[in-house]
Amino acid sequence: MRQNRVWVSMVVVTLAFLSAGCMQLVRQWELDRVMEPVNGQLADHEARISANTAAVEALQGDIEELRSGLDRLRQEFGGHVSDDDMHGAGLAVSLPVHFDFNSAEVRAVDRPILDAFAATILGSFPQARVTVEGSADSAGSEAYNMTLSLARAESVRDYLVQTAGMNADNIGVVAIGESRLVNQDTGVEDRQTGIENRRATFVVEWAGPGSS
Repeated sequence: MRQNRVWVSMVVVTLAFLSAGCMQLVRQWELDRVMEPVNGQLADHEARISANTAAVEALQGDIEELRSGLDRLRQEFGGHVSDDDMHGAGLAVSLPVHFDFNSAEVRAVDRPILDAFAATILGSFPQARVTVEGSADSAGSEAYNMTLSLARAESVRDYLVQTAGMNADNIGVVAIGESRLVNQDTGVEDRQTGIENRRATFVVEWAGPGSS
């Protein structure tokens, strides 16, 4: 009888262990079932982070290539390239693109500069947003100079699109008038000095409309 009780006790203990093991397996299965979608979401999140990191690194590479290209233009043709303080995510580009007195026509001498500018944008950062700024000397009224400045900006834009192959959707224009004179020309009597003020400048942005 005592031996039977011992066997019964052993069986009970064994069943208890088996039951505990089964419960543990059930709990683990339930945990795995609950965590499966969570783990999937975490994997997707990590994949998105990795993709975003790669995209940011690619963007930074494109920006550096654009900076280098524009700096080569500056060295070849003159002018200057600097960070655009007004917009933040862009560059202010000044190249020697000028206009004859009371004219908005792109000069033949400046076309190679515009061709090289367009090639740099298209080759380094084709989705960049470019704003062409037209300026005037101090001859004429303020209203007239604003109109002439806008015509100059539009003339440069048209050349960049129709001749140099840039995307019209990525180019805007703005009239500066005589508000940013490079030198204080005396207007009609100082046409040669005033040519420095009769110019087109550029803002190249990599964040905003037309960019990705």
